[in-house]
Amino acid sequence: MVLLDAAGVIGRSALPYNFKEEAIDMAERKGLLVLLFVCLVFVLSACGGGAAKNADKGAVEKETVLSPEEEAARVANSKLELVFLYPPSGTEEIFMSRFGDRLQKKFPQYKLTFIPRQSDNYAALLGSKQPIDIMIVSLNTTGTYLTGMGLESDISDLIKKYNYDLTKIEPSLIEIQRRMANGGIYGLPYTPGAMTFLYNKDLFDKFGVPYPRDGMTWDEVYELARRMTRTDGGIQYKGIAFGFASVIRSNQLSAPYFDPKTNKAMFTADAFVQSFTNIARFYKIPGMELPNNKYIEQADQFLKDQTVAMMIHTGGYVTRAAEALKNWDIATIPTLKEKPGVSLQAGPDYMYITNRSAQRDAAFQVLSYITSEEYQEWMAGNLAFVPVLKDSKKAMQSFGANLPGIQGKNVQALIQSYAPMSLASPFTANANSEMNNALNAFSAGKDINTALREAAERVDKLIEQEMKK
Repeated sequence: MVLLDAAGVIGRSALPYNFKEEAIDMAERKGLLVLLFVCLVFVLSACGGGAAKNADKGAVEKETVLSPEEEAARVANSKLELVFLYPPSGTEEIFMSRFGDRLQKKFPQYKLTFIPRQSDNYAALLGSKQPIDIMIVSLNTTGTYLTGMGLESDISDLIKKYNYDLTKIEPSLIEIQRRMANGGIYGLPYTPGAMTFLYNKDLFDKFGVPYPRDGMTWDEVYELARRMTRTDGGIQYKGIAFGFASVIRSNQLSAPYFDPKTNKAMFTADAFVQSFTNIARFYKIPGMELPNNKYIEQADQFLKDQTVAMMIHTGGYVTRAAEALKNWDIATIPTLKEKPGVSLQAGPDYMYITNRSAQRDAAFQVLSYITSEEYQEWMAGNLAFVPVLKDSKKAMQSFGANLPGIQGKNVQALIQSYAPMSLASPFTANANSEMNNALNAFSAGKDINTALREAAERVDKLIEQEMKK
């Protein structure tokens, strides 16, 4: 019998000595030594192999931890579908020309699905549980289409995950999102929706009046409007026209339409009355009355009839002016004496990732691209939209470069220091209508306080009825 002694030395139980047994003993010792050597090699190999495997496993695990840039690239190259809803504009042609064509080039792996306008049965669309990855709406219709329908989703986690730099965006456009989302953020802007101050040079030349200049106050523009309002050759010329509800909603005192806690109209608050009075006074200039007592025809008088010298309206009128007028330009928005350098509030448009999105990472790659310098410069050059970038001077150098009639205009006047924005409401559109009604009532002879009080009563009654449903 072969044994191991306490010292590990191979031995044998005591037996009488003979050569045959010694030969056997020597053979057994050699065999046992070989066996132990093999076992030792096996154990060491197993230990070493396990360590090697663990090391390899650790290396693999380490390799699969991607940086934000690598993760973004991985998502961008994934084959998936993104569904877009663009309620205010609604047509696929507009969507593709503004976003879709560029997104398809940037993310060729993505299938972009566009839901046509559903204004008449929007609630039915939402009730169908239709997947919606990205919704595109303005701040002023966010309450109607997003938060009012419970589709909002905080994207703070994605901003952190991809190290997205919010400081590159105009701060007021992010601040209003923070207020809306109680410190979170629901979406990123693609344009600030800056208001514009346009004027027809030919009319100023006709009457020998100096052009509007950058840095004017409202009082100075009022005096200029008085000078330009006159009858000549049987034609009534007017000094200025407004996108009235847009200007009032965007007032420089940041007076809101509604109390955010009660949803009650604040049309009779001092700051709001002051803002309304500032603009409504222009319509008391003899000859400046509303056409047929209707607000809607003012833009036509500026663009088509070309009997209005100046117009303050939303940013989309830059391209319309370029198409309609031969000799025109842009000035900075007039300011209040007590608010020097402060323009009207922005009216931004946002891309929101909804809580129905199953492709949040891919949707965020879209938002990141739309707010990139690359897209913002393209947008400025081809769509004549003001960039959302905090430092937009470079992008503005290409503003309207690929559109006829804009080159050489004072487009730098579109870079503004915006007044703080008011929160959006699901009833903003109703308030806009009531602003036009109040202007019509004022133009027809009612005093401002009565016109605004009656407008507030009407919209409050409407909201009360809606809240009961």
